[in-house]
Amino acid sequence: MVRAMYAFSGDPITNGHKDVVKRAADVFDEVIVGIGVNPDKSFKYTFSLAEREEMAKKALVDISNVKVISFRGMLVDYAYEQKIPVIIKGVRNAEDADYENNLDQIGRSQKLGIDTHILFARPELMHISSSNVKGIQAAQGDVHEYVHPYIKQCLEARMSGQYMVGLTGEICSGKSYIGKKLETIGQEYGIEVHNIELDHVGHEILESLTDPIYEDVRTQIIKTFEEKTKNKDGTINRKVLGEIVFNNQKELEKLNDIMYTPLMVRLRRELLGKKGLFLINAALIAESDWSYLNNNNTLFVDVDENSQEKRMLKRGLTTEQIKTRLNTQYNSAEKKSKLINSIQRDNHGMIWTLDNSDDANCQQIKTVFNQIISEMDIYGELRFRALWERINADGTPDEEYKRIVQSYSQSSRFYHDLEHVITGINAYEESKHLMEEPNKVLFAWFYHDIIMKKKSQVDEEASAEIAYNVCRQAVLSEGFAKNVKELIIFGTKHKEIPKTIDQKLISDIDLAIFGKTPGEFDEYNKDIWEEWSWVGRERFADGRKKVLDKFLKRQSIYFTDFFKERYEEQAKENLTRARSAL
Repeated sequence: MVRAMYAFSGDPITNGHKDVVKRAADVFDEVIVGIGVNPDKSFKYTFSLAEREEMAKKALVDISNVKVISFRGMLVDYAYEQKIPVIIKGVRNAEDADYENNLDQIGRSQKLGIDTHILFARPELMHISSSNVKGIQAAQGDVHEYVHPYIKQCLEARMSGQYMVGLTGEICSGKSYIGKKLETIGQEYGIEVHNIELDHVGHEILESLTDPIYEDVRTQIIKTFEEKTKNKDGTINRKVLGEIVFNNQKELEKLNDIMYTPLMVRLRRELLGKKGLFLINAALIAESDWSYLNNNNTLFVDVDENSQEKRMLKRGLTTEQIKTRLNTQYNSAEKKSKLINSIQRDNHGMIWTLDNSDDANCQQIKTVFNQIISEMDIYGELRFRALWERINADGTPDEEYKRIVQSYSQSSRFYHDLEHVITGINAYEESKHLMEEPNKVLFAWFYHDIIMKKKSQVDEEASAEIAYNVCRQAVLSEGFAKNVKELIIFGTKHKEIPKTIDQKLISDIDLAIFGKTPGEFDEYNKDIWEEWSWVGRERFADGRKKVLDKFLKRQSIYFTDFFKERYEEQAKENLTRARSAL
């Protein structure tokens, strides 16, 4: 079996990178994709090493003979140790060629017998680079043709603080109503929700925008759909236009073709400078192949036939008009099928379904909202900003959130990283109904491991001090700040028995990994070794035995029945197995 390795930083991986991987995979039996680390400590990545590795795995999941890993040190050393004889290099231009030639000469100087094969970028992909993609995202541009939908979702979240969800359904399913309800729920939780109705954006193009290009759009519509669509002031008579296009599928397609580009530009204008959860509210997301806008994450609003007909009659439509309009659009099954096909094609995306019939249970809206936040808030920003809002902290949370991300993204972290924080937030959401003061627990959780230094025995104390100071600087009460500090010290240091129910719960959240599946626990165990590898195998084993013995000697690993019932038995099995392996 002939293996090759393709290494790059992947900050983020682009379709240009994927093309090189695919071409290499067509030639070699196995391609190892290595996500590396620049040894220059002043170099700043947008995404952590773990995040870049995960993004590469998601983007390359459809290429069967590819394995994604992360590595440190010289590429040729790693290739030599893994018996990989060939390194693949992707070259876009003469500058790239000079750079890669220099690296090849350096690699050859190590005399390890590793060869370099060059793959030149396809002409249509030569302009795609990680830096260009980030530049476009920073300017609120469109990157969907440059990267996989998951990568686009990560870029929007990390760089813009934006989380996109499509909101669609059949005519008169109540999309506007649901959008407004979700905005209200967001206000209640402290989460910014922006309900962007593309119909309303389209109305502005047809009626009120005065920029030259939109005047041209209106002129084109009048030429295409007859003079009767023109109002005296040059704007479009939407009622007349609607009678034309909603009664003829081909005419509707003509209008969509005319409106597509100006609509997308106005949508980007709507997004510019805003943060939060964005609902891209449009009836034609599925049939127009617009699900890329929301990275295939869609809230589908269902409605029964009776409710739908009543609402359409209330709008003044006749029975014949209702029949015609329904026939010119996809029904629910067809819309969902298209959305599912997009998810399967890209190996990414979610569909949430909400019944908005007249007799539906309105309480399900909150349930679906929570599900969406849990799935979409991949870096915890929405919930951190919401917490800041709920506790009336002074100022904006931007700098504090940035500090949290930077701290948990340090290259020395393998387990105690941002993923650990997000996993804990999800456990917090499941158990917060048992807490006396859940806001304090969540605040403490965001900061509980913000400090992690080699040879330090007081990381928790230092983290608790930072959390305390942040509270005071945000003009939160002394009592709030003190409680947060104690939650970190007594709840997550695991040196003594927690005193309060909240301290016990945050402790159990921190230890939930002990009771996960054997595979998840083993991955955690490996990551803990990576974080402590600097001490050497022997010292690590001695220290790890003491830690595991301490937990195994407890009457129970968890302090609360909630976590005991879920994790106790599996936790004891995992810890015993790990102890035996040392």
